[in-house]
Amino acid sequence: MTAIGTSSNDWETYKNLSEQYRAKIFYSVGLHPCYVNEGFEDEIEKIEPFLKSENPPVALGEIGLDYFHLPKSQSEAEGNIKIQKIAFLEQLKLAATYNLPTVIHSRNAFGDCIEIIEQSGLPWGKVLFHCFSEGVKEIKELNERGGLASFTGIITFKKNEFLRDALKSQGIEKLILETDSPYLAPEPKRGKENEPSNLSLIGEYLGNYLGRPKEEIANRSFCNANQFYDIEN
Repeated sequence: MTAIGTSSNDWETYKNLSEQYRAKIFYSVGLHPCYVNEGFEDEIEKIEPFLKSENPPVALGEIGLDYFHLPKSQSEAEGNIKIQKIAFLEQLKLAATYNLPTVIHSRNAFGDCIEIIEQSGLPWGKVLFHCFSEGVKEIKELNERGGLASFTGIITFKKNEFLRDALKSQGIEKLILETDSPYLAPEPKRGKENEPSNLSLIGEYLGNYLGRPKEEIANRSFCNANQFYDIEN
């Protein structure tokens, strides 16, 4: 599994876990947009030492833009969006320098995320939009550039047929599943704290939905995730 970094409060913890459980737990580092505040530059400066360490992360992320959790004040919201964009671009450039797979958080900000990634110089083959929550149009735009999307337990929610359509549009050959633990537990555990073991519930659901053996779903997701993170099977 990959423990996804969100701020300097967890990077060292995940690095230590990856050392304790080598070849089983991997980690990433990145400043999540919801943690981008005044002084974010100091946080970003702490990333590169991890990239140069003897046990570097397998990816940079999760980074991106979040326009859902914004201040209610319009002026404060505009100010927050501005620094989110700066922090996002700076981290993307760092990922490009180190040629790192990059996990993107995009919430109500798909177009701006695409635009800033284009500016950064990061190859699209290194881009994964995690917890994809858009539709067919957006996933086609992402895939045409060479980027990928991964899907969480929300793919099992009854109302989210548009997400299942997006998954089918990307194709089972590019399937990557994730839990986003401790959030977004799949049916039938919706509303409870999520955990990595629930990945099997997502896979079983999609196997039934797509009419494919659950072993095929598991193998494709596992191999595609390893390929994206450049982890040997």
